[in-house]
Amino acid sequence: MAEFSLTLHARDDANPELRKVSVSAEGELPEYGQVWVWDILYAQQLFALGEVQAAQDLKETLELWAVNMSSKVFQPHGHILSKGYLDLSENLQLVSGDAVPAAADGDRQVVVSVDGQAGQLPDVRVSPESLDADERQDLVLGLGQYFNFENPMFARELPIHVLAMRKYHADINLPHTRTALDEAPFFAIQKAMEYFQAANEGTVQ
Repeated sequence: MAEFSLTLHARDDANPELRKVSVSAEGELPEYGQVWVWDILYAQQLFALGEVQAAQDLKETLELWAVNMSSKVFQPHGHILSKGYLDLSENLQLVSGDAVPAAADGDRQVVVSVDGQAGQLPDVRVSPESLDADERQDLVLGLGQYFNFENPMFARELPIHVLAMRKYHADINLPHTRTALDEAPFFAIQKAMEYFQAANEGTVQ
């Protein structure tokens, strides 16, 4: 079991658009499993948001980043990190150490718990279950940002997974449907495996 505790820090009146997020992790989650967890979390939050503008905003933020990042997935992690290419949103900043703001009344802590057997899709739970729309957006972006910085494998795969989920939502089922909640992560994993297999064989166009 692994747990990721995200603190969504209270917004600063001087820059209300920016959300600062800090993350602490307990337990172990294999590197290859991180993108599976994120896929499931993304599908869960799109389902929970339903047909509201916040869901569309989240999709557009991630899909624009993925389109721009997809041509850079085979560049060295240190290079794309230093260039800022791994920043998912200009309105979210992952902070740690001395950069973490002092505790404030408006802080919101959300815990993502992961259970499961090696090689199987994990069970991903979010606590508390009741979150505002902007908190759901920041949860998805915050955990994605954390994994992006920590794990070169995740950073390489995430754009392909986001674009695969975009295709699923456009061609098969809308993101607020129960079927999409269940199927979209599987679809993303399958399409990413096909992409990287083709890349390894030199057949990616």
